[in-house]
Amino acid sequence: MATRDIVFPDRVSRAENAENKTHRFYCPELDALRFFAFLAVYLCHSIPNTLVAGASNANSGLESRILAAIKDAGNFGVCLFFLLSAFLITELLRREAEAYSRIHAGAFYLRRILRIWPLYFGITIVYALGGRFFPALHMEPGRVLAYFLLAGNWYIALHPWILTPLRSLWSISVEEQFYLAWPLLARIGGMRALAAASLTIVPLSLMTIYIVSAEKMYAYNTVWLNSFTQFQFFAWGALLALTLNGGVPKIDHVVRAAMACAGVALWLLAASFAQIKRPGADIASSQFCFGYLLVAAGCIVLFLAVFGMSSRRLPDWAVYLGKISFGLYVFHEVAFFVVDEAQKHAAAFVPSLRIWSLQCPGCILAANKIIALCVTILFAMLSYRFWESPFLHLKRRFTWIQSRDI
Repeated sequence: MATRDIVFPDRVSRAENAENKTHRFYCPELDALRFFAFLAVYLCHSIPNTLVAGASNANSGLESRILAAIKDAGNFGVCLFFLLSAFLITELLRREAEAYSRIHAGAFYLRRILRIWPLYFGITIVYALGGRFFPALHMEPGRVLAYFLLAGNWYIALHPWILTPLRSLWSISVEEQFYLAWPLLARIGGMRALAAASLTIVPLSLMTIYIVSAEKMYAYNTVWLNSFTQFQFFAWGALLALTLNGGVPKIDHVVRAAMACAGVALWLLAASFAQIKRPGADIASSQFCFGYLLVAAGCIVLFLAVFGMSSRRLPDWAVYLGKISFGLYVFHEVAFFVVDEAQKHAAAFVPSLRIWSLQCPGCILAANKIIALCVTILFAMLSYRFWESPFLHLKRRFTWIQSRDI
């Protein structure tokens, strides 16, 4: 505990530290939900744009519209990530204030840096250097700079036509922007300040959506990438933490299953009816606002469907994959590149593979993405074990309310 004594002037005694080790907060069911959120994003990125092109047209086929709805709804896994992140962090801040009568903002920032930055900046550097040798990895200097300044979402919003790798890292920028002020607000004004801020963010977010969506051409993308659009999901997660106040809702498992289905249905409704993520869809600003409210409702319902679920009902593999979901999210585009390159080289040496790809392209696509998922999991496991874990062990030295084990 000597490190804590050095970092924090207002020292607590060893006895108090030992007592407060009992203030542990970990919900394995939320790790499983994190894995679901990743799978949603993975499914979205696995469906090629060519299969859903023109799905917003009235004359498009049913299959195209269904695939487009699934692809568009998969984006909302990012919103669920944001909600889960805000719930957990707000709950940990609430418990820290309750146990220690203050928020240690400096420790919060150190924990964020040790959890996010090693992998985030590591993969950005690898791609920036790798792009010199592999065109498929190339990122223009402006994007690299924006990623290093944690403003990647704004850069992509201003250059929506550029299709380059690691586009999914925009969400890390949004998350770090939000948490720049959150612990300071908690330290200054406590939980009441966080509640007031959350209740203010939601209408401001809807106002942002209404204004930004007036520019129709890239509205599906520019609205989505706007930080103030996404801040509402952090606000909803914080409000859940503050409303539940450490409690757990008691919900029958049958009702939980129905709620989970309802949450997915709300996402699909936002994707197919509101069409807030549909390229080329000409929709009103009010429809954008309604669609994002449907997404938020879906995230909340999914959260409540899982939160408090007995750990006996959770498969260990789902909890573990949720535990390494950050790596899964970061590496899935890397896996796409690796598997695509392997497929190209294999097709050059195996003529039957080229013939099969012409006869059953859907089979080849499905096999490609299944293999890529396995590669993603492998990369994430190796990263977590050999790259992230040392930083996570160091992070525990600045942790006041213990969460999951490393």
